[in-house]
Amino acid sequence: MAFSPVLLSSCTKHPEMEDFKQIQLQWNAADDAAEQSEARDNCVIDITSKVMRHPVVLKSKLVEIAYEVAYRLDEKGLLAFDARCSDDRFADLDECSWRATCGGGSASVVKFHNER
Repeated sequence: MAFSPVLLSSCTKHPEMEDFKQIQLQWNAADDAAEQSEARDNCVIDITSKVMRHPVVLKSKLVEIAYEVAYRLDEKGLLAFDARCSDDRFADLDECSWRATCGGGSASVVKFHNER
């Protein structure tokens, strides 16, 4: 399997909050089909935006959150993303586990651990 990791780092600040959040996402394709998906770039941008603005992330007590994000094509041809915090010490926190689907012309959906 070929893996082509992409690192995307961004910051978010919610108007009502003084906390600064640094978000890092390490994207790892499961195979060439996922990596070559026409929807990949738009999905990564859309999902990153949704993760940054999600209330669970904004309310997090963590100053920095780094995610390892694995993605693949599911049986419907959509990109399926599975993310976990890079630091296992925080594995039980709601903000450290999310899944997303994207592609096929529909809006991406991001669900955090507490929303499953």
